[in-house]
Amino acid sequence: MGPRMMTVEEMAEGIGRAHGAALDALTRALWAGVAAGQISDEDAGRLVEAIQARRTAIQAVQAAAGRGSLPVGVIPKRKRQRPPERSLAIERRRRLAASGPMPSALAARFTTGELAVLRIVADEFQARQVCALCLDAIAARAGVSRTLAKGALRQARRLGMVEIHERRRTGAKSLPNLVRVVDREWLAWMKRGASQAKSGTNGIGGRFAPTTDRRLVTTGTTRPAENLQGAIERGKANCKGIA
Repeated sequence: MGPRMMTVEEMAEGIGRAHGAALDALTRALWAGVAAGQISDEDAGRLVEAIQARRTAIQAVQAAAGRGSLPVGVIPKRKRQRPPERSLAIERRRRLAASGPMPSALAARFTTGELAVLRIVADEFQARQVCALCLDAIAARAGVSRTLAKGALRQARRLGMVEIHERRRTGAKSLPNLVRVVDREWLAWMKRGASQAKSGTNGIGGRFAPTTDRRLVTTGTTRPAENLQGAIERGKANCKGIA
């Protein structure tokens, strides 16, 4: 007794999951069923359309991933993103770490390089409500290695400061993780920094005076420019009286 022929429903379900050699095998099984009279012309037409749609979808995924004609399941080698020259990378991560990316109580738990990484993540989160940068891009921007960037995110997640959503794909290159800041103290710190930047205040409660400010600042007093003009006119009149 030969192997059991697949039903139309089983073929349709298999086509939706198959790729490569498995899809070719289903195509052969389809025509074998048609030849044996077990699959009607109507069902055969429907299954052929499903096979063509499946092949088109696979090709679209391959093209989007930049793999060209590589078969599904073959992941291309990662293109490394390198940080700038070592001296520039060191200066960059020190500057990012010193910019105050989080409250000091939280910052004390991280190294200089880790703080630089979390500053990049915080900036992306503030701009887009999620950081979807790949790990190599985060590392390059922070001026650190990929390993250090990965360790910084793991440490932040272990401390409950961020949530990391992994986007793995079977048989294809995984998408970049989605990182969201969830620590309340850190969120309040970022919100306060954004409001200060919007209102023109600095980090210690001062205020930046615009260059068009029409006020005269003297020792211990602040007078409008109009009062100054009046004082000048009175001074001229007094000089004429003396003359």
